[in-house]
Amino acid sequence: MPIFVSSYTLRAISKFYAHQEQSGYDKLAHLANQLNSFILAKLRHVLFALYFAMIALRHGSEATSDGKRSRSLSQGTYGSLGTADDIFIAVDAVSGSVSESTPLLDKAAAPPPSPPSNHTKDCLNWRSVGLLVMCVSALGLAVYLLWRQTQLPGLGYRLSLIEHDIWSDMDLHGQGSRLLDPFAVVSVYFTHTSSAACSDDCLELLHRLQKHRLEELPYNFLITGDCQAFEARGWQYESHFAELPQATSLVVAFVGDFSQRPPSDCQLATAQALLLESLKRRRLHPEYNLFVVGNAEAVQQELQLWPRYAGRRRRKRRGVE
Repeated sequence: MPIFVSSYTLRAISKFYAHQEQSGYDKLAHLANQLNSFILAKLRHVLFALYFAMIALRHGSEATSDGKRSRSLSQGTYGSLGTADDIFIAVDAVSGSVSESTPLLDKAAAPPPSPPSNHTKDCLNWRSVGLLVMCVSALGLAVYLLWRQTQLPGLGYRLSLIEHDIWSDMDLHGQGSRLLDPFAVVSVYFTHTSSAACSDDCLELLHRLQKHRLEELPYNFLITGDCQAFEARGWQYESHFAELPQATSLVVAFVGDFSQRPPSDCQLATAQALLLESLKRRRLHPEYNLFVVGNAEAVQQELQLWPRYAGRRRRKRRGVE
């Protein structure tokens, strides 16, 4: 069922997620993406420099071969005209003037030496070499960071979290709800609502659970059959279970009756993602303990295999609401 919200709510959601505190994993991935963008932007200039350098090297070699060829042709031409032994100088005895029977070769007739090519020096200067070294170093660092990103276990997850103000009309501020100290939360209690389940139209079911109540549902979060997490009292307010240490715990309920039938794999994955999101936002102590409360037998059978599972705790006064 599609949910239509106002533009003000959408802006508030976008602003909230834009100001979320990034974990070290997110910063690492962001740095790797920035390095990739930098390399792609600079690598083009390096390729252009190398391309023109190769052209300059080729033209330089062609100019050198042309110069050698012209000198060899000049030597062949001069040899056909004659050597120094073939030049006869006649001296007039009367006037004492000197005449040449064969004129000396003019130095201007010799081909000028070819100037050295500076194309290679212009293209392969220290700036190009420095840029190339910098790009190669950045590429190596980006590859290393991406490799480290793939080696980090258990950090990738997807969580569809519906905030309280989007789905619920209950006012938590006027109900005397006490604020929850995030640094004191050391326990997470899982239970179920002992009600009908849902795979779609879960919002309507949650509204039915709220219908005859004067206050919000007593849980911090609810996980529905469509694998979404709904914020009830959230990370901000204490739960409403008098038998539990409310000031140091979060209460998460699977929507439905799971005394015999376990939650789906998708619901369990959503519960794990909610725990990781709580750790990411620093709303849960890293050394937390995990409990199952109430008559959720099937939930207890699944969660007892989780690393932080500490046991089962029954409520003393009444069944789970």
